[in-house]
Order: sequence, then structure tokens, then C-alpha cells
Amino acid sequence: MIGPGSLSLVERTMPLLLFAFLLAGCSKEPGLTTSSQEALRLYQDGVAQWERFYYREAKESFEKALGYDSSFAMAWARLAAVSQANQDEAQSLKQMDRAMQLRGHTTRREQLLIRMYDRRFRYDFKSAKEIADSLVRLYPDEKEAYIVLGYIHQLNNNFEAAIRSYEKAVEVDTAYALAYMYIGYAYSNLGEQEKALSNMKRYIQLAPDGADPRASYADLLMRVGRYDEALEQYQKALALKPDYWYSFNQIGYIDLLRGRLRDAEMMFQRSLKMRPSTRGLESSHLAVAGAVNIYRGKYREALELYTSALSIDSTNGSAAGGMVFALARMKEFKQAWLVIERIHQEYMRRNLLSATPMLGFHLMKANLLMEEGRLGEAVTECDSAREFADPLTRGDVYAGLAEIYFRAKSYDEALDASEEALRLNPNAPAALLTLVRIYHAIGDHEMTGEIGGRLLELWKGADPDFQRLLELKKLLRVGTTSASVHT
Repeated sequence: MIGPGSLSLVERTMPLLLFAFLLAGCSKEPGLTTSSQEALRLYQDGVAQWERFYYREAKESFEKALGYDSSFAMAWARLAAVSQANQDEAQSLKQMDRAMQLRGHTTRREQLLIRMYDRRFRYDFKSAKEIADSLVRLYPDEKEAYIVLGYIHQLNNNFEAAIRSYEKAVEVDTAYALAYMYIGYAYSNLGEQEKALSNMKRYIQLAPDGADPRASYADLLMRVGRYDEALEQYQKALALKPDYWYSFNQIGYIDLLRGRLRDAEMMFQRSLKMRPSTRGLESSHLAVAGAVNIYRGKYREALELYTSALSIDSTNGSAAGGMVFALARMKEFKQAWLVIERIHQEYMRRNLLSATPMLGFHLMKANLLMEEGRLGEAVTECDSAREFADPLTRGDVYAGLAEIYFRAKSYDEALDASEEALRLNPNAPAALLTLVRIYHAIGDHEMTGEIGGRLLELWKGADPDFQRLLELKKLLRVGTTSASVHT
């Protein structure tokens, strides 16, 4: 997950009628422009909570800080970041506007930080990068700018450059825990699991009492199909902070993969209740409910939920993508293409047409074309998706190709694509189910039973209306004895 940056260190100045207080315990470090020492204390507490991804607590601290000093520009910028993280773009931009209005009486360093985030939140990544470059040129110890530069490199699928930026932050401060988290995720995307886990372990060592280091370590395990180990780490995170929203969210996704749909719904609901209430999160809640209905095969109900989600937040990409999938399954292709056009327009607004999110956009189009029976065009869309994939996400592209080739009855190509889809995550359920379909179609009952047995073990606690399990059991029942013994 791409999360918050660190507390920035600004030049010490003393503008007229304002004071720049030194950060506690850092006598040589410059301060922040505020007229209230209590506002500074609360700001620092907010940043500490923000760096832990404790959004509710961070929001409260920044709002209290502004209660003591309503002209505290950096506090407005940080509050805008919290609103952005909680999917309240309108509120975030209002708060960022306030920070921009107040930046005139702040230090040069604060002004650059505020401008950098203003550009970042408005999807002007080119300007954000230019400002970040200026920051590190003028203030080589500005860790936060290196994180932003790394994030922008990742958007362009340049993980090597991203890692170099994150490592610059570590050079500035070897105890900077968040930098190791970002490095860990970047190595994971490159398929270098050992380096990824090593950096995430360092994150845990530097923040042993935080919930997120354990949850982030769990994310890496989950990405490669080590679901039981991931679940254990998410639970360890909850032992450290029983209301950590992110762990509940991720446990919900594990439940979803395992077909435990009611449990997944409960976990997603608990996660949302532990975050500040926003219309964006309300929209996300409806989109998640729609996704659960997709797994139940209730496409009409899912479509209604996605429609409600988009009526609240028209920029909800998950809801729009889910709507395309539901419409495709319902054979309402004309309407699905209209939604895809709206998604394209939103990506254009956010300057993402050449960025990594286009991976999902092309896969969405490939799925729609496949459902229409336009299999050659679907393969072409997968080829376009591959241009935006990294070694980790490439598996999603090959999983799509495997399904397309299966429908085209090109079974050798389907098997080759399945092998690639399962290279980094050998337990990816959707790819394994496609593999069962392929082996069943070519009459390889032994492999049908072997792969099917692995899925039955994964789905042994699944809800009775979990469509993937119902399909799997149907496939195994019509196989030979070697397949049937697994049912």
C-alpha cells in the first residue's frame, strides 16, 4: 500500500509574530512555522499517527492542532493528506487550498512541501516530481521528497528507480522505518521475495510496537499465496492494535479468496467502521458488497450496489470496474462499454493513461471482449496490459490469457499461460480454477483431480453459495475416480 510520508524537517526561521519551535530531541533540526507550541505538539503526534496509518487518530490530532493555530499551514496540508487517504477528495482539496493560501508566511522548505503535495493530490505528477527534485537539491536531508519521487517512479513502473529513491531516504536516516516498507513492496513487485521480506523485517525491527509493519509483512506473504502465514501476521498486527482497520480489511480479502463470503463481509464492515466516516468510504463499502455478490453469482444485485456506490462517488474505480464485470456477465455489452469510456475519462483526468493503473484498465477490456466472444481482440488487450505489468502483476495478465485461450480451445497456449500465471503465486485461486477447466477439457483426469484437490482444501470452509466451489465440484464429479476422490 502507498501510505503517508514522514515528518518533514523545515528551516528554522522566525517570521514576524510567529515562532518556529524546534522539534523535540532534535536540537540541530529546524522547526515548523506555528504560533502555538501546543499546536506543534499535536501536529507532531498527528504525524506519528499518520506514519502508523492510524488515520482516525491522525485526523483528530491535526484538527486539534488547528484549533490552537488555524494558520498552521503544514497542519492543513497533513489534514488534506488524511482526507485523501480516506477517499474524501473534495475535502482534501479544500484543506489543501487552505494550506496553499497560508504558505506565504512559512519557510521556503514548508512552501515546497505544501506545493509538492498540492500537485500530487491534483494528479499533476510532472510538477510534483519537479518540486520534489528541487526539495532534495536544496535540502538533501528531506526524506519525504525521496518517498514522493519513489512513488512517482512506481506509477511509471520503474521500480529500480523507486528503490533508489527510497534508499536515499534511508541514507538520510537509517532509522526511517517507512522507507524500508516502501523498499519491501517495491522488491515484491520485482518478484524478489527474499529482498522484499528482508526489508519488511527491518521495518518491523524499527517499529516493533506498530501494527502496520506486521500487516505489511503479511501483504508480501499474501501476494505469493502464503495465506495461512499472512493471516497469522495480520492477527499479530491486531494484537498490537485491536482496531487496526487495515488488518481487518486484508483478512476480509483472505476470507473472500477462501469463499467465506459472510466472514469477508463482516471483516470489511469492521474495517470501514474504524476509519473516519466519509462519502468516499461509504461508496467503497457498497462496492465491496457488490464484489461479494459477484462471488455469489448475483450479478444483478451486484450491479445495483455498484450503481449506488457510483451515485455517491462517481470516481470510485473499484465500483466502475465491478460494474463492467457484472454487465459483461449479464451480456449487457453496450452499457459496459459506456462505463469503460467513463473510466478512461477519469484516468485521463488523473493523468494515469501512461501509468501502472492502466494494467487493470486493459484487463477489464480484455475480460469484456472475451465475454463478447471477441477472443483475438481480448488477447491484444492482454498484450497492452503486459506493457504496464511488473514481474508480480504479470501473473494477472497471464491468468487472463489462460482463460481466453481456454475459451478458444487453444489448450497448449492456455497451459503455458497458466504456468506463467502461477509462477510467483502458485496458490492463486482463479488461475488454479482455470487450470482445472483446461485439464478437464483435455481429459487429463489425474491433473484435474490433483489441482482440484488443492482448491477443495483452500475452499473447505467456503459458504454454500460460493460459485467457484460449486463449479469446481461439478467439474470433479464428471471426472474419473482419481478426480472424484477429492470431492
